[in-house]
Amino acid sequence: MSRSRSNALSRAGLGATATAVVLGLTACTAASASPADAPARPGAAGLGDSVQPGLGNGGYDVRHYALGMRFAEDLKSYTATTVLKARATRALSRFNLDLTGTEVRSVRVDGQAAHWSRSGEELRITPPEDLPEGAGFTVRVRVGAKVPTAEEAAKLGTSAYGMVRYGGFVQTAAQPSGAHRIAALADHPAQKAPATLTVTAPSRFGTIANGEQTSSRSAGGWTERRFETRQALATQLLQIGVGPFRVVERKGPHGVRLRHAVPRDQAGKILPQLDATVPRILEFLTGRLGTFPQRTYGVYATPAGGELETQSLALMPADQLTAQGMQENGTDGVLAHEAVHEYFGNSVSPHRWSDLWLSEGHAVLYQYLWSQAEHGTRLEKAMRNAYERANKELRASGPVAAPRREAFEPRDRAPYGWGAYQGGALALYALQQKVGERTFQDIERAWVRENRDGTGSTAGFVRLASRVAGQDLKPFLHSWLYSTQLPKMPGHPDWSA
Repeated sequence: MSRSRSNALSRAGLGATATAVVLGLTACTAASASPADAPARPGAAGLGDSVQPGLGNGGYDVRHYALGMRFAEDLKSYTATTVLKARATRALSRFNLDLTGTEVRSVRVDGQAAHWSRSGEELRITPPEDLPEGAGFTVRVRVGAKVPTAEEAAKLGTSAYGMVRYGGFVQTAAQPSGAHRIAALADHPAQKAPATLTVTAPSRFGTIANGEQTSSRSAGGWTERRFETRQALATQLLQIGVGPFRVVERKGPHGVRLRHAVPRDQAGKILPQLDATVPRILEFLTGRLGTFPQRTYGVYATPAGGELETQSLALMPADQLTAQGMQENGTDGVLAHEAVHEYFGNSVSPHRWSDLWLSEGHAVLYQYLWSQAEHGTRLEKAMRNAYERANKELRASGPVAAPRREAFEPRDRAPYGWGAYQGGALALYALQQKVGERTFQDIERAWVRENRDGTGSTAGFVRLASRVAGQDLKPFLHSWLYSTQLPKMPGHPDWSA
């Protein structure tokens, strides 16, 4: 997500290890008890994330999401059915999904009606029978909800609205915790999984979603389209869009299929800019980072936009994608930033929210590298400017890899602050200065290759960087990631924080 996203959303009215913490809950009441004898207990209501403690759910692994949405004629409301396939990691008497702001209409587990209750932003589900450890199960939850306007969403007191209407368009902005305002989900990146998204809307509208469209059928003025994300999808990267737009496909570089959804009345102004810019960005990134993580990629342009990296489909403000808008706003850099996230953040998602710097820091760094290659701006100058203000910013919000939740308002914005963006980019630039450009690129390629379609942690990055560089980089990287008083920048002893 671009740092300017928050400003763009405001103008529109939009604004760990989990396994160790939760999934490893004691399975036995006595040392001699075997897993089969373990008593069933409720799964945890969250994954214990230090930044977003209420997100995600313990006691099971998600294997697949299927989300079906049917919108009303006027797009002001919808029904959503979640079918979640999972495997119990301990004997479960009850388990949770994340859900808020919707009306629950039915809950079934393995085809049978299940008892349910709500507590805060949790949906607590009691299956008809206890679920043994290792058992696969399917839960189906049907909800109904309104799609708030941008103005209505702004009154929620949250930055993660989920789904909103603006200018006749429906769009999704779920970071970091808005997806469970749309439907019942396990709303944490550590529980990402492949997904099937089915969208039914009036045929006069276009529909778009993450992944690749695999089917379309129309009857009686309604059209149902199905999309498949073969790569695992983190719920915060969900995108479902409906509105008066055209979907245009292009052949992109290296076998990537480009797919853009643009307002019908602006298509003639926007498509030439996307055709001229997006393929060059993908060429630039694949040259540095290797194979592009998605088979399909493109831009969803709406009046509100938001500059957001939803998986395989970057959300962007339509006015910034015209020739004039591109020139006035430096939009090609923002497009590069969001495309970088397909590697860092989407393919390799943060395992905990304190690992967000691995997503946003990389996006900032490669956005600067793109601008340097395209426009002659100097990466070194940008990094020096960031370094000079670093200590002040980090004292306010906490270290790059240990942000303080209480420093962010609203709290669900944490940790989307200076440390994740500029601080993360500074840490990566310092690493590049220490090990050299060639070794740094070897580290980067190894990271996205070895963690593809999964999650990555700060500790994992430190270990991988040390292995690839052939030296222990833990003390060095920790001095950049866990301090509010940064060390001297390698190669630049004259820089002053």
